[in-house]
Amino acid sequence: RSAQLEKEVAMLREKIHHLDDMLKSQQRKVRQMIEQLQNSKTVIQAKDAMIQELKERVAYLEAENLEMHDRIEHLIEKQVSRGGHSSRARSKSEYVSRYVGSTLTGPKPLPLIRVVET
Repeated sequence: RSAQLEKEVAMLREKIHHLDDMLKSQQRKVRQMIEQLQNSKTVIQAKDAMIQELKERVAYLEAENLEMHDRIEHLIEKQVSRGGHSSRARSKSEYVSRYVGSTLTGPKPLPLIRVVET
């Protein structure tokens, strides 16, 4: 009876050792996946920041373009009317505030993931 119990204990210890190895392997895989996820998150945030900067540049250039169109219209009106009443040209800041205002709110940062070993 004692020999059989010792045999069962040895078998159970072997199973525990095997399960422990499997658990450690899974933990390594999870840590690698979390690291990949965090790296991807960093890349995404950098790209989001670049996109936001480009949106702001586009808005600024659109505002500048509209300002130039207004100036051209103003000059044409001035030439046609030779001193007559013409509409006021808007400033660049008016155009920028109109187009950039909606693009300044960037993406929300992604949460960090912590690994706790047991």
